[in-house]
Amino acid sequence: MKDILSYNEVALQEGFSIQKGMNYRPKGKDYSILLMSVRENSPYNDGFDKEGNILIYEGEDITKKEILEPKEYNQPLFTKTGKLTNNGAFFKAVEDYKFKRKKNAEKVKVYEKISNNVWSDKGWFYLVDVDYKISDLEKRKVFKFTLTPEPALKNSSALEIEEFEFSRRIPTAVKREVWERDNGKCVDCGATKNLHFDHIIPWSKGGSSSDPKNIQILCSKHNLSKSDKIK
Repeated sequence: MKDILSYNEVALQEGFSIQKGMNYRPKGKDYSILLMSVRENSPYNDGFDKEGNILIYEGEDITKKEILEPKEYNQPLFTKTGKLTNNGAFFKAVEDYKFKRKKNAEKVKVYEKISNNVWSDKGWFYLVDVDYKISDLEKRKVFKFTLTPEPALKNSSALEIEEFEFSRRIPTAVKREVWERDNGKCVDCGATKNLHFDHIIPWSKGGSSSDPKNIQILCSKHNLSKSDKIK
């Protein structure tokens, strides 16, 4: 199960060129897509809680085509023609779930930017809540969407589920450090494709997700061969 991708691989995996951070059921899909970044100077304040579980995703600003300084204005619920913005579509999905207009929370695939043209597949989440209020940091109204991870991945082995679940909880700063340290290559063979973030000591054996010394990059072949030896 691959969790490090280029932008082109993300686009190929989803079947279209993703240009926006928020994508509500694009191309007729039965799920939504979020692109996020917690890198320094990122335009939005996205991030996970300390356990790496709950994702808080900030809504989109009004476009610079409409307003020269978007950060000075509240994030919009509607477009100037009265249609729902991406914020509005996700907001409505939360309200429909909370008021039981729909049985299940909106399913969302999340990708996180690690470096230039390097993305991490964070897996599946459910959109369960939203706040729209004045931000103490920004002094304007912003959307804060709450997403919780899907508890398991269908059609996957227990080992694959464990490795993927906890690889996606590796803090972004750790992933960036490991990516740069390992030069974006498998530490065993130097491969630059089909890469994974791997726990040297498995999480289930007490290995840390927050210590870069316990994380390495492996290709699919060596990740699988290592997993076969884990008892």
